[in-house]
Amino acid sequence: MSRSRGPARIAAAGVLLLSVALAASGCTGVEIGDRPAQSATPSSDPSSAAPATTPPAPKPTVADRPAPDDDWQVFTDPQALVSFELPPDWTAEPIEDPGEGFEPESVHVAVENADGRPVAELHTGITPTDEDCAPDDASPYTVILSQPVDLPSTAESDQSIEPRLVVRLIEGYRFFSSFGVTDVLGGVDGVACTLYNTVQGPEHVGLYSFGDAISLTALTPEQVGSRTASFETIADAEEFFDAEQFTQIRRMIASLEVAE
Repeated sequence: MSRSRGPARIAAAGVLLLSVALAASGCTGVEIGDRPAQSATPSSDPSSAAPATTPPAPKPTVADRPAPDDDWQVFTDPQALVSFELPPDWTAEPIEDPGEGFEPESVHVAVENADGRPVAELHTGITPTDEDCAPDDASPYTVILSQPVDLPSTAESDQSIEPRLVVRLIEGYRFFSSFGVTDVLGGVDGVACTLYNTVQGPEHVGLYSFGDAISLTALTPEQVGSRTASFETIADAEEFFDAEQFTQIRRMIASLEVAE
């Protein structure tokens, strides 16, 4: 589906290329010496017939939806695989080089607020990774927000859950936070090596993510960067994510639609 109502809408067009092969023996009305003109009648030899081709089935797309009643806008990617709402002064732009770990033709979008600060990223076609998590390497984690969202999921593991928007903390030398959609439990008995903000979607979308990070681990002081979100206490994190500044992010992520 293509969303045409928001300034963040990006249009895309498809091009169909048709090639026709002409056999030299198909010309008529021309004689060389005393040779008869070549017949234009197709050969009855099955081996000479052009092979039949079946065009690929079109990918599902998200359905058109009207712009929100307020001044929010609608973003839809060029393939119409994903769509979401965002505030009028925020921007959603394609990520030209998302790096490794993604399937070809996957979707990558960065969202920034009115001040140009990164807010969230959307990715499809994430390449799954296998992780060995030894008990001694696992860290306690806490869920401070869990909100059901209407998203397609094909996950069938023992740890699978219905898709949700979650905010979780994992404990290192501080409480590190991350938010996004997921369809998998963080870990067993309240501990995990990595928390994944991913949902296993249908084949044309693959593993997808919409949040501040695809995954979250407890960091050491040497690993902390400028975009690392961390808190001294769980109460500090709860206060931050209850504030107005997160309300818009929460609404935006909860508005995500993915083609089924």
